[in-house]
Amino acid sequence: MIANSEKWNVNYKKGTFTLSQPGSNQTFTMNLIKLDSGKLKQKKKDSAEIEFSGSDGFDQSKYMTIKKSRVYKLQSGTDENSMEALFTIANESKQKRQTFLGKVLSKNDEGKDEVLRSTSTIFGTIKRNNAATGWKFSLDNLSANNMWNKALPFIILSPPQGFLESEKDSLFFEPASFKADAVLVNAHGDHVGAVKFRKKPFIMWVTKDIDNSLQDAIGVLFDVMIGMKEK
Repeated sequence: MIANSEKWNVNYKKGTFTLSQPGSNQTFTMNLIKLDSGKLKQKKKDSAEIEFSGSDGFDQSKYMTIKKSRVYKLQSGTDENSMEALFTIANESKQKRQTFLGKVLSKNDEGKDEVLRSTSTIFGTIKRNNAATGWKFSLDNLSANNMWNKALPFIILSPPQGFLESEKDSLFFEPASFKADAVLVNAHGDHVGAVKFRKKPFIMWVTKDIDNSLQDAIGVLFDVMIGMKEK
């Protein structure tokens, strides 16, 4: 695939992507914007329990499901051929929360609130301004990043689970057999795009023998993955 692809180096800083090709002075920019839709948040109480926790006294806790979502836009330029992705990051977490009475009865408040499980999904659309139809995409079952960098909301699995599809094409992720972290394959199993997103330098490869609109859609999807990992 590499021999038949265009290679793009991707630099992301403060909401702006700069894409460049080795040996060329031409660059291509895209902007990532958090829309003023507000952060939607839902809480649902699942259950409650009281237990004696030895030397710590009584532990009264409640279990909750918390859902959050935020809308973003990734856009390239303003001319008639510009591409735009509109997408949502949705997170669902199962949490153990100590109640007010639990705090009163407990002798040790440390570690009483706990995130038991957290998963995120990114889903949205990609469209060229002058095109009648667009693309849908989804990145699923993203793991909560509770271990190594608190600034990042989640870890994108390698390979990610998800798809990019239009009325006539469907692409899916699979593990890469070279220096990329993931590749996109079509319904015939042909590799059409690859991305290195887990650590810098960020690089994407897009095969040359597909429609320009599909090339652009693949590039935008890869930018979404890089931008959300670095957000």
